[in-house]
Amino acid sequence: MSNNVLTTVTKQMIADCKAEAERAYFARVGGYAEDFQVQPDKHGNYPRKFFRGARVEFTALGVNALLSVMFEKLSEGYKRCDTEATSFGMQHMFYLEKPDSEIQTDLIEVFKEAEAELRARVEQANEAIISDTIAKRKLQVLKEREEAARAADEALEAELEAEVRAALKGAK
Repeated sequence: MSNNVLTTVTKQMIADCKAEAERAYFARVGGYAEDFQVQPDKHGNYPRKFFRGARVEFTALGVNALLSVMFEKLSEGYKRCDTEATSFGMQHMFYLEKPDSEIQTDLIEVFKEAEAELRARVEQANEAIISDTIAKRKLQVLKEREEAARAADEALEAELEAEVRAALKGAK
C-alpha cells in the first residue's frame, strides 16, 4: 500500500485560513472581479466572482458632491482608508472602510466561505491520494497476477514436458 496519509482539517489550518481571509478582506474593495485562482475557460477568460471587501468605492461629480458624500458616509460610520482617491476632471473616486457592524457581518460570511474552500481543497487532495493509491495498488495486483499466471504457465509446461517425455520414452 501507499505511505500517503489522508489529511484532516485541523484547528490550526482553520485559524490560518481565517487569518488569511481576514487579511484579504481588509485589503480589497468589495464587488465583482475575475477569480484568478481557478482555471480560465477555453478563451482565456477567468470567471467573475463576488468578493467581499472592507473598502467601498464612491464616485462624486464635483468637489461639493465629493464633500457631501464624504461627510454623509463618515456620519454613517464609514472610516477613511489608505486607498488613494483619484480624479478625472470633475469626477472623483474615493474609498472608505465600512462601518464596524457591517465588517463584523461580512467577516462571518467570509470565514464560512474560507473554511468551506479549505475543506473542499483538503477533500480534493484526499481524493487525489485515494485515486493515486488505487491506481498503484491496481498495478501491483495486476503484476502479481501476471507473475502468478506466468508461474502457472511454466509449471504446466514443465508438467506437460515431463508427461510427454515419459510417454515417448515408454513408447520405445
